[in-house]
Amino acid sequence: MTVTRSGSPDLNPRRWRRLWYRRDTLRSIRMFDTVGARVMTLIAATTLPLAIIASLLAWHSYQQNVGNSAMRTERDTQLAISEITTDLDQTHTLLDMLANGDISSGNALREFALVQTVSQHHYCMLMLTDVSGRPSVVLPPPSTQDAAICSSPELVAPAMSSQTVRTPVVGVDVLKGDRGPLLKFVVPILSNNSVSGYIIAVRTLGWQRSHLPKGDGRLLLGTDNNSRHFLAMPDGTLYSLFPDRPVTAELPRRAFARLKRDIASLSLHDVFTSQGITYAFQNAYGPVSLIVATERTAEESHALNIFLIRVSLIVGLLVLELMAVALGARLFLVDPLEKLALAVADWRKGAAFAPRISHSIPLEIRHLEKAFLRATRRLSKHEQDLEQSARNQDMLIREIHHRVKNNLQVVASLLNLQASRIRSHEAREEFRLGRDRVRALATLHRYLYSESGLSALDVQSFLEELCSILLSANGMNAQTRIRLQLDIEHVLISPDQAVPIALIVTEVVSNALRYAFPENRAGHIVINLHKVVPTDPEKEGLVELKLGDDGIGINAGQATESRTRREGIGMQLIRGFARQINADMTVSNENGTWYTLRFIPERPSLTALAMARKAISHGEDSGL
Repeated sequence: MTVTRSGSPDLNPRRWRRLWYRRDTLRSIRMFDTVGARVMTLIAATTLPLAIIASLLAWHSYQQNVGNSAMRTERDTQLAISEITTDLDQTHTLLDMLANGDISSGNALREFALVQTVSQHHYCMLMLTDVSGRPSVVLPPPSTQDAAICSSPELVAPAMSSQTVRTPVVGVDVLKGDRGPLLKFVVPILSNNSVSGYIIAVRTLGWQRSHLPKGDGRLLLGTDNNSRHFLAMPDGTLYSLFPDRPVTAELPRRAFARLKRDIASLSLHDVFTSQGITYAFQNAYGPVSLIVATERTAEESHALNIFLIRVSLIVGLLVLELMAVALGARLFLVDPLEKLALAVADWRKGAAFAPRISHSIPLEIRHLEKAFLRATRRLSKHEQDLEQSARNQDMLIREIHHRVKNNLQVVASLLNLQASRIRSHEAREEFRLGRDRVRALATLHRYLYSESGLSALDVQSFLEELCSILLSANGMNAQTRIRLQLDIEHVLISPDQAVPIALIVTEVVSNALRYAFPENRAGHIVINLHKVVPTDPEKEGLVELKLGDDGIGINAGQATESRTRREGIGMQLIRGFARQINADMTVSNENGTWYTLRFIPERPSLTALAMARKAISHGEDSGL
């Protein structure tokens, strides 16, 4: 492919866009630009699948051991739930037998004591009431039971002598006790198809280990697998499954959030692991949930350590391999290429191309060095030819402008000479107006080709000189009765807009000098040029040119001297030139005559020399 450094005129705009897009894409993936990075990427691409397979095997082995913990925890949970369900079924059966039997105030204490004995003293209260709910027989908890087990702010035993009673509500309520949840059973006693009283029983949902007989399977819960059993209320409060063995427990934040989510979603079962502890969540009864937390065993900890060691070895070997490849790539590929790139960078700065690469490098890089050497010599020759051609063109354009300026000055002098030979005042004035316009164009050509590299007009300096020429042509200077006020901001304007603006200023200033101040009247001619902030974002860069005088105005001038009427060819030229620059023009006669033009300056073009240098610089920036 032939590469030029002269701005690539053979590339169409679509291809230029593709090249720019490709360069931006390469910059976005700069981390893969170097040879070393690409070599390491290839090595990683070949070894990473093996490392992934080995890691998956290690992870599978670890998951098998972790799965054992989950299975143990879930098995223990199901065993505890089975015991709770069996115990509650027995409670329902016993209370139904009492209600269906011949229970009365005379035998209630004996029957209640029998139920307390059969249930291993898990009842906090057994009570017989009449049909209105007034208690008649109450069996308190056994003396061997801790009073805090049956304490609950929601449990208030009605006094037998109280006159204020409420009819009990049949069913089972869950109460929040001080040591754990309590279950309140209300069973109706039916006699002749009507309710003759109620049996009210309050018991713990868990069991008291001190009351369980030896050999009971519930005593083995959590003893052989290092697990803990908790009963959880909907608000997240945890209680021990054994109220006579209270423990202070608090779930980790992650486990507590998982529990709240399960409760909110009405999930009845969930098993998860958090911070090395396996949790099993199971609905126990009503709003109460059973949580079993099992810590990692020694075998599982050993499996985790083995997994971490295997993964560390895999990662370490992969890192060592990449480091070795990177070192080799650095010695045999990256360093020679960097020397070659530094030599090219030095050549860009003007030095001779000398990469200083040893002969121990690969043959391809040596061939690349020779190709670069030939290319740099040719490019340097092309750059010199291009810059010299642009310099010649620049000098030619300057000479053309200078010739045009001289020719226009000759034309202006001829018009001035011809006007001096004409006796008619009106004809002489028309010749002088033509002379002023030609002089304005001559002055303009001296400013069109600036030293900044832009083919543009510096409005500030140009207007100052143009106004001075117009004042001198009319026999005035800065100390005369008509004073000139300039407030011009530095703005660059393209040559296409410079000619109309120069002629507009010439017409306005000439008209003001000739007609705005009759009978030796004093006044001011004002020219202001400023950038304005437009309300419409599409008109960004808007410029306002305001020029005029504080003389007698157009209408007054017409009434004073009809032969110098100002709405003539001058006004037509001003309007025509305003249309050429796409300006919005308004004319005001308040306190004189004022012209306001708002337009957007066109972007100046580069000179030939600046375009050549930009093309060369662009070629260097793009890596050519």
